[in-house]
Amino acid sequence: MRLSLRREHITWKKSSFCSSGECAEFGSKDGMILIRSTLAPRNVVRLNPDEFRALQLAIRNHEFDELG
Repeated sequence: MRLSLRREHITWKKSSFCSSGECAEFGSKDGMILIRSTLAPRNVVRLNPDEFRALQLAIRNHEFDELG
């Protein structure tokens, strides 16, 4: 299913730690968490709340530190 972002206004938020302007942004629509990059704002990843919570926990536990 293709996500239509043009019809509805989505409020995008980014981390206060983002100083370069090149950041991940987060929003929500229809109960899904949306993630996009400011560098490619048309490419959006949709996660359900359980997937988003698992991602948050993994980041807090440093499971992806080797990627950055």
